[in-house]
Amino acid sequence: MTPLLPLLLLGALSGHADAQDPATAAQPAPQTAPAAKPAAPRPRPAAPATATGTLTVNVTDGGGLPLQGVEVRASGALDREGVSLATGFVRFLNLRGGDYRLRFAHPKFVLLERDVTMRPGVSQTVDVMLSPAPDAEAPVEKPAPPPASANTAPPGEPASVAIPDFIEKHFIGGRDPQKEDPLGCTASAKTTLVQVNNAMPERALTDADEAILVVYGEGTVRLGNRDVSVSAKALSLVVIPRGTVRGITRRGRNPLIFVSVLSGPPCTR
Repeated sequence: MTPLLPLLLLGALSGHADAQDPATAAQPAPQTAPAAKPAAPRPRPAAPATATGTLTVNVTDGGGLPLQGVEVRASGALDREGVSLATGFVRFLNLRGGDYRLRFAHPKFVLLERDVTMRPGVSQTVDVMLSPAPDAEAPVEKPAPPPASANTAPPGEPASVAIPDFIEKHFIGGRDPQKEDPLGCTASAKTTLVQVNNAMPERALTDADEAILVVYGEGTVRLGNRDVSVSAKALSLVVIPRGTVRGITRRGRNPLIFVSVLSGPPCTR
């Protein structure tokens, strides 16, 4: 029994030493840094004041059906005119930001005016419903045009024009919106050189077909609801049957120049 006493005393002393050893004392838990807040999203830069957009107008009657043949005029920073298609749509391209007044006219519906604000560089759609006129009279039918054989207009004079030389002498100024110079005139056709700086309003000819041959610059021809790119480099030719709504816009810094041939009615200078 005596030999076990030193061992018991040694074990007790060893355990006491371990409890007092600062190296084995519990260390405080490290503090973690607070998580960084996510950066606030940067605001999207506003479009410049000179940016343009497209205004699409949807014209319907009281039953929600599309109205064709409504004359629409937009007055404001830029003036534009157009006629609604069978789908009821009228589209004005390259409108600057600002306030516009829209005027809707049709012989069978009440005249309507509406104010619209265009934001720079933003395209938007406006829905308009017209009310039937209370005492709308039936439209007077226009007499049919006489056949071509009965046309008594003078036949005109032969003409030959060198287009590059003609353009050099009659080139459009930088501030002029557009310029038209007659090239030829016959009993049933009119040929004109058209130079465009600003966009031409959409229109539809009811009594003439039109052929357009691009000879300088590049741009876009609006045919109904379809845009067609044209350029002198491609020697683009566009044929537009009567009744088709068309609008013309240049593209780039140079004017868009084309030869327009209107065929149908007699030419008048």
